Parts: sequence; C-alpha cells; structure tokens
Amino acid sequence: MKSHSQTDDAQGSLEHLANSSRPIVWSIAGSDSGGGAGIQADNLTIYDLGCHPCNVVTGITAQNSVEVTQVVATDLELLSSQLDALRVDLPPGAIKIGLLVSHQQIQFIAEWLQVQLPALEAELGRDIPVIWDPVMVASSGDALTDSQDNASMTAYLQLAAQSTLLTPNSRELDALLNIAKQSCSVHLQSRVKQLSRIVGTNVLVTGGDVNSELAQDWLAVHHLAHTSEDYQQQVIGLSSNKQQGVNNHGTGCTMSSAIASCLALGYPMLDAICIAKAYINQGLANSYQLGQGQGPLSREGWPKDLTSFPQVILENSETTSSELSFAKVTTPLKVYPVTESLNVLEQVLAAGARTVQLRVKKPNQHLEKKIKAAIALGKSYQAQVFINDHWQLAVKHGAFGVHLGQEDAMVADLEQISKAGLALGLSSHGYFEMLVALAFNPSYLAMGHIFPTPTKNMPSLPQGLHKLKHFVATMQGKVPLVAIGGIDATNMPHVAATGVDDIALARAVEQADDPGQSWQHLQQQWSSLQ
Repeated sequence: MKSHSQTDDAQGSLEHLANSSRPIVWSIAGSDSGGGAGIQADNLTIYDLGCHPCNVVTGITAQNSVEVTQVVATDLELLSSQLDALRVDLPPGAIKIGLLVSHQQIQFIAEWLQVQLPALEAELGRDIPVIWDPVMVASSGDALTDSQDNASMTAYLQLAAQSTLLTPNSRELDALLNIAKQSCSVHLQSRVKQLSRIVGTNVLVTGGDVNSELAQDWLAVHHLAHTSEDYQQQVIGLSSNKQQGVNNHGTGCTMSSAIASCLALGYPMLDAICIAKAYINQGLANSYQLGQGQGPLSREGWPKDLTSFPQVILENSETTSSELSFAKVTTPLKVYPVTESLNVLEQVLAAGARTVQLRVKKPNQHLEKKIKAAIALGKSYQAQVFINDHWQLAVKHGAFGVHLGQEDAMVADLEQISKAGLALGLSSHGYFEMLVALAFNPSYLAMGHIFPTPTKNMPSLPQGLHKLKHFVATMQGKVPLVAIGGIDATNMPHVAATGVDDIALARAVEQADDPGQSWQHLQQQWSSLQ
C-alpha cells in the first residue's frame, strides 16, 4: 500500500483541496446503460458532494434494472489514452475504481498506478487516495468480470496492494479470499481483517447484502493517515438500521465514489466513510423505482441529519454508554478559557468567566494540590470549572466537570464520573470522533482544532471553517458544540458565522498581559457576534 505522509506540505495540499471550488475525482469504471450504477452513479454522487467527476470508461454494459445482457471491455490502448489525457490536465484529488472487465485491465491499472501515481503525487506535492470497489457481480446477480483463472487472481491481489481502501460487499470479500487461497471464517469481522492482512491495505466490507435487520459495515484498518494511533490496526463497525423494501441499485458504486469525494475534499478516511454511509442512508430513504427491477438511490446533497449517520462500534473500547448520564452545563460556555495556570484561572474568574478549564500538560508532585485549589476557586465564584484528563482527582475533590480527549475517554471510568454527578466534556476531531463521543451523552462536545495551533501536537489536520460549518449543521441543538484551536480576536467573526455555540481559547487568554481583561474583551466581541 502506498504510504501517507503527515508533513506540512501534505497539510497545505489538503487544505487547498478543501478550499477548491470543485476538487477533481476520477472514476475508473464501466458504463451502466440503465443509469443506476457504474460511472453514471459515480458522476451523480461526485458532483452532488461538491467535486468534479472525470471518467475513464473501462467497459460498456447493456443492462437495465433487471439484467445485464452484454459487457464489452474497453481495449487497453484506449484505456491508457484516457488516463494519460486526464493526467496532464485534470489530475485527481482522489481516484475511485469500479468495474474492471478483464484480468488484463486489472493488471494494466495496477501497473499504471504503481508507476504513474508516485510520480503524479510528487508533482502535486500531495497523496492521491485510491478507492477500489472490486465489482464482480451486478445487483441483478450477473457476473461482470472474469475472476476464476490464475492471471485474474494475481492481478486482483496486485491492484489491491496499490489501493488505499477496498470496498467489497460480503460476496466480493469471500471471492477475494478465495482468490488468495484463504479459507473463510464464519464471522464477517474476522474475514475483513483477514483480507486486510493479506493485501496490506484498509478494507471496508459493506454489509447491506447480509441477511440482517442491520446494515453493518466493517472496516479493517491497516493504516490511516492523520488518525489517532488508537484506531490503527483495529476492526471498526458502522451500523445503521436496514431500510427494508427500498431500491438499492448502485449502492456499492455510490458508497465508494462518495468516500473518494470526501477524501478529495480533505476529510480523513474515517470521516469520509461516515459521511458516505450517511449519504447512502438518506439516498435509500428517498430512492425510487423506474423499471421492473431495483431502482437507484436518490441524490440528496451533503448529509446533515444526524439520524442518517451510523453508530460506531469499537473493538478496543472498555466503556459502554447505555447507562451513562452526566451533569448539564448550567451556564452557556460562551468564551471558554483553557489554562494550566492557577493565577490565570483566578483572574478570568474574577473578571466574570463562569466556565474555565484547568489543563495541566506536565503534571508534577503538586498536581493534586493545584486541582484542589482550582475546584475551590470554582466553587467560590459559583463557576463551572472543568479538570482536563485527571478525572480521578476531579471526582475525589468534587469538580463541576471533567474534560477528556478521545483516547482518555476510551480508558477512563466514565461510569464512576457519571455516578459522581460530574459534567463531561469530550474532544472530537471530525465526524467519526463526533459520533464516538455522542454515544457517551456528553455535557458538551469540543470540535477542533479549527486552525493550526502550537499548544498541542495533534495527529489530525486543522478542521477549518468549511468543515466546522458542516459539523454545526449536523449537531445544531443536540449538544453544546464548542470550537477550539487557534481561535483569537482576528478570526472570531468567521468562527461565529458558522453558527457554533461556543468557543474555547488558550493562547489568546493565557498569554495576554492581563488575562482577565483579555477574556472580558473577547467575551464582549463574541456576544456582539451572536
């Protein structure tokens, strides 16, 4: 699998993509004369999600909603010409691969990617993710590609190794395992992990074709860029209620092209998959029938309804959320100062702040004394003082609340925090972590980092204002949403324009000559923008 750097150059390139009017996504796929799948479905999806589709047509199919009657492969010379024409003028932000009609095509695309993609990435100064939906069988049940001979087997595994993500359904997953001469486990999660290990890349098996009341997808993570180490080498579930009796022609094509589109827009893989899953769910809810067979999904634009997003299932989580309940914030957070200094904390409380966070990044032997003093100050000012990370001491000394990052929330005793009656603030860095955090019913959700910040080394890239606006649209009214990271007086108006509820500030207050006065000015500015 091709590597993904986390350099400043890559970060700048992703931000450029996210800010582009329409990043380019290549669809290397076959044409569906019925218009429900293939490049037709890809083009509709890519454009609907804000990108521009370019096509490399691998084959022409004669099909309708009931059957596939003929498939004619594009010859390799024309396939090469299409790729070369796009490469010199319309380079991609991401590549989606669908139907490849023959093992010769599969081998050709694998070799083209192996040679041309690194050179193209070097020219552009950014990675180009490749999403391969290994289409073997149409929704009607008709075989679309030759996958039985040894040449096909070798070609499939070669292309898989060049991909960033594979998105087979359960039948295609088992076919790929058979190609690799591997026996199949009974459990879907084990099979997807097995394939990921064999091909050395990330594999997402879509579970809508499994006989169940749930549409459960399973992602075997091999390696994901700009993602916490806690989610590497894991099997992650994404579960939604299955929508019965709907038209679902082209769901696989739509899912993979939606993921590619989100990656081209600068979203990390876990976010892209969650957005694509929500996009599928809303498309199924509004699907329609045209012919005698299964009809296509509706294209409903960027998903905003939280109910369309999946429930995340983590295999490494030690916490269940079924009985958790945390104290609510009694006063809006507004401008929420974060500091490691008791002196600064007291100054902003004296200036009128009624929510403050004590974040001690380098604890020492005086940690408990410091936390106890911060909690006492909060009570004397009748303020909501949150203690970052050190939840045991916060519980012991009766803090108003605890703030935890995603990694800490996975191992903290949230049940003990809940029973102690404390509030809980959780950090998140995108859609995926937002969904993980929401399952714990937090008192507020911090979303960041919005802008680059030196106060904390993060694996994730800055979210930016465009993404924050999407988060707010999805989360509005569900739980207080706090923007954090690099926010100050100069960019505050742009943050307020997203509609976010509150903002958290560290440097803008902590490094001021007069922290209390600085907080007052920032609070007045924020209030004027509401």
